[in-house]
Amino acid sequence: MTAMAGCSSGSGGTTVDSSTTVIANHIPPATSPGAVIKPSGHPLAPADAWAVDTSHCADNSGVSAPITGSLVIGSVAPQSGGLISTIYAPVVAGFQAYVDHANAAGLVPGVKLGVVVADDQGDPTLTPVAVNGLLAAGAQVVSGIIGTANNLAVRTVLNNDCVPQLMALSNSPRLGDVTAAPWTMGGLVPVTVEATVYANTVARLNGSDARVALLVSDDDSGSAMADAFVSAAFDANLTVVERETVPAASVVPPDEAVLLIAAKQPDVIVASLVGAACATFLSQLGVVRASIEGWHPTVYVSSGCADESILGLAGTAADGVLSATNLVNGEPTFDAAMKAAGVTADFGAAAEGWTAAEVTVAILRQAQQSTAGLTRASIIDAARNLAFVPSLARPGVQYTTNGLDDAYPAESLQVIKFDAASRSFSDVGPLVAQFES
Repeated sequence: MTAMAGCSSGSGGTTVDSSTTVIANHIPPATSPGAVIKPSGHPLAPADAWAVDTSHCADNSGVSAPITGSLVIGSVAPQSGGLISTIYAPVVAGFQAYVDHANAAGLVPGVKLGVVVADDQGDPTLTPVAVNGLLAAGAQVVSGIIGTANNLAVRTVLNNDCVPQLMALSNSPRLGDVTAAPWTMGGLVPVTVEATVYANTVARLNGSDARVALLVSDDDSGSAMADAFVSAAFDANLTVVERETVPAASVVPPDEAVLLIAAKQPDVIVASLVGAACATFLSQLGVVRASIEGWHPTVYVSSGCADESILGLAGTAADGVLSATNLVNGEPTFDAAMKAAGVTADFGAAAEGWTAAEVTVAILRQAQQSTAGLTRASIIDAARNLAFVPSLARPGVQYTTNGLDDAYPAESLQVIKFDAASRSFSDVGPLVAQFES
């Protein structure tokens, strides 16, 4: 059972320590949120823009056939997997709500969008079965699949079938490999960027002599986070004193790993976990920390944990925990849609679903306006030549791709701090946007 990794939600509030300088390149929105933009040097349809090679597609005529009247977007999420389904239900609700909004507003003229969400119980071994069912049901695009292992489990079949796999809700760098998987587009800030942001923040707030321990899941995102952090720590002169790995599918408190970390009494702990595992880790750490007088480590959790509902499970043990996000979860259209959908909490998770659908629709609109019109091929071409500001993007965040040169639409992050009493986040320093193209 694998939950969404790297989900960068959470709301911002009062800025903390904003006087400290961070090396960052602030990119102001080129236009209002929710609109396609044309930043300097990156027109939407340049003559030499990246274009997918369809010569290997078995259904070569079908991949370039016009899509008119209706388009089915398939997705996969845990819907019968106990706690994991509860945690990620708002993601599905947010995704569906934006598609409903797009239909009502006629954002893809002449085309009615449908959404079919298959259930894989959060188990990546079931994701291929779910996706095959979606394709059999007529899905022309898949988008917003939850989980690193889940997305990777279907990457090959979707690329072989030449079906666009958009806004994969994972931060794995492997979902940005355009050469190996040209039909796949990662949707979250890659973990390599997140690890570097954390290392630089640790050096800024704790000093370059800080001792750091890592706790990561034994999946693609966890190992990539650990490797990237070790590299960034070296550049920042930090010392990594411990690296522990725990099963990605487990929500059991990592007792042994926490004790091994505690034995080193590091100044900072960086944990790359997913879903409820974030909360069980923090709860166990709180127990151990209370037994060691004078040990008060700064704790970072991966952006997939940056949701009030997830951290709230840990109670006071989550107080002061740092994480990261690139979205806000408050905007009138979004708020009204969530209220209508019956979502009264977990707005951070819903914001991820809403944004995944919004970017998907922006890609469809751009494809429809291309000289080829709306086809499967033009959809992935648009995804690789995108410039868009989502409605929930923080100021300075834009989703931009540029063929092989920039495969990741989102590469800016805001470090945030959780307050357990109010179950809210505050900003720590300015937005880090130096990794945007």
